[in-house]
Amino acid sequence: MSVINMFRKEALRHQYKSQEFGHSVIKQPGIISKSIIGLCLIMLIGVICVQFITLTTNHTYNLQIAAENYQPLVMSKAVVITEQLVVEGENVNKNQPVANLNIIDDLGKLNNSHYLRASISGYYFQPQTDSTIIPAFKPIGYILKHTALNDFSFWLQQKPKNPVKVGDIVTLIIDEQLIEGRISMILGAFNERRGQKISVRLDNTNHLSLLSPKSKLKILLKQQPKTIAQLLR
Repeated sequence: MSVINMFRKEALRHQYKSQEFGHSVIKQPGIISKSIIGLCLIMLIGVICVQFITLTTNHTYNLQIAAENYQPLVMSKAVVITEQLVVEGENVNKNQPVANLNIIDDLGKLNNSHYLRASISGYYFQPQTDSTIIPAFKPIGYILKHTALNDFSFWLQQKPKNPVKVGDIVTLIIDEQLIEGRISMILGAFNERRGQKISVRLDNTNHLSLLSPKSKLKILLKQQPKTIAQLLR
């Protein structure tokens, strides 16, 4: 091979390398531009998500049903309950016999049999005691009061992470049974001793027979949906 041909080959090789380098230099600004555009799109989508996508916050707390939901059934003398005539949670009519009693007289002797009658219509619940002997003026049974609005009062026993509001969606949990409703009223601020009193309007009357004074309840607060931006504030 002549020296001239060797120089020609070397010159051509350097020329190709220069062309490849030039092409790569030309391509780099295009790649950078596309990357910047992609990053801007990702940031724009993120801002939209933060501002407009809503999340619902759910928290569960202990709940106690308020005493004023019930009409207690009492006698002026001590009694012995000899027979329950209706089952726990049964819907009864006014003046319907709900239990059979023997009255204890002043000498401590059992007197004649006597019917305990429902003073109002509603759901009947037995006394919160295992004893069949009930002292005078102590509840022998309870009738759950029921209004057309389907509102019931409760004590929220733990301070919620976020303040509850009228209109918040709630679910009452009783023995794994779920009862849906909304907060219809808030009665005062949270009290460390009693909790916070709220009124809940239930969506239906299907499970009122579960609202016993002895029931252990929980409440699931489904507070109003908020955007991610609101939750981050």
